[in-house]
Amino acid sequence: MPRTVGADLRMRNFDYIIVGGGLAAVSAVDGIREIDREGSIAIFAEEPDPPYHRPPLSKEFLQAEGAPRDLLHVKPARWFDDRANELTLFTDAPVKRLDARAMTIHTAAGDAFRGRRILIATGGRAKRLDVPGSDLPGVLSLRTAADSERLREMARGASRVVLVGAGFIGMELASSLSKFDVDAVVVEVEPRVWARVFPETIASFLRRYFEERGVRFMMGSGVAAFEGEGRLARVVLDSGEEVPADLAIVGVGMSPSDELGARAGLAVQDGVVVDGFAETTAAHIYAAGDVARFPDPLEGGLSRLEHWDHARAHGRHAGRNMAGAREAFDHLSYFFTHVFDLSINVFGETAEVDRTIVSGELGSGRSIVYCVTDNRLIGTILINATGALEDCRALVRARPTVEDLLKEFEKPGVRPGELVG
Repeated sequence: MPRTVGADLRMRNFDYIIVGGGLAAVSAVDGIREIDREGSIAIFAEEPDPPYHRPPLSKEFLQAEGAPRDLLHVKPARWFDDRANELTLFTDAPVKRLDARAMTIHTAAGDAFRGRRILIATGGRAKRLDVPGSDLPGVLSLRTAADSERLREMARGASRVVLVGAGFIGMELASSLSKFDVDAVVVEVEPRVWARVFPETIASFLRRYFEERGVRFMMGSGVAAFEGEGRLARVVLDSGEEVPADLAIVGVGMSPSDELGARAGLAVQDGVVVDGFAETTAAHIYAAGDVARFPDPLEGGLSRLEHWDHARAHGRHAGRNMAGAREAFDHLSYFFTHVFDLSINVFGETAEVDRTIVSGELGSGRSIVYCVTDNRLIGTILINATGALEDCRALVRARPTVEDLLKEFEKPGVRPGELVG
């Protein structure tokens, strides 16, 4: 049987079953409890740890020598202990099958549990490169706390590190690994860093910022193979060039862990498809967080997001609706990262835009980048400007024209949120 915190293992029926051990799962508990104070809840976490935050894995947790895992936990251990009569946490308990008609889940250990409402919050897994040598010792990916601990240990003995991918994982690791005094090279198939997030002007600024701190880039390059005798010694690019490496970390994106939903007959489209209430195509079964493909409240169509703010908000939203709230999802999530001395937050659409308007000076204190398409603001990038988060969230929702935006800039002391009329 899986290890548990909470109620008697003989309990097989719950009002709410949550499959997953991340932020969305615990946020769903918070949402349920806002509506239903007494219903029984079970959480099934695949890993041995209680639900934990993942963003620190490439930043603070990685950099902190000997950091205990409980620093990552969404809730302290006593939080589950204090709720033992109504909340059961199963750890080391991967769920292998969901029966949508019978409303049951089946664990890898062969145990079955029935729920009145079931939430899929299984998150995702790091994508791997299907190239020769990808299983060599020294070739890693980063998704779990164990991955981060392993990387921390290996980085101490490395001198040459290749980071495959210039997205969130690659760029954050390039910053964090500077603490380990390694020579870091970022290899990226796209022509610019963070190509899915930032426009050319900001991507160019960030590349220069990293290069000034010793990070090297090989753009427009893919990996053809990892090579070495018994362990990694070099990364071979598709151009034929060889890059010496003691360690390589692959950060080329995440695949949603949607197999449970697919096998249960739910609609799946690079994620479990849900409606505006977080409900899947099967009644009383929900999905939230990284694994869910949901109706975008701002852009329309279906979206899937893989970031902390979305997992927190969408998990809570799903929990409230599982408990009977019936509320449409209307949260504009933001992305965030912290690299070297830059704290960056992003709202809306910012990668492919017609123009950018910069308030402040990039790299020197606080700045806000306004991203414009079809003469309307569609996104903002905040650099060392966390105090403007809610103002910019409201501003992106309002979508003012460029003319209205520029008129307001002429007023002394104006804050971004004051542009909303």
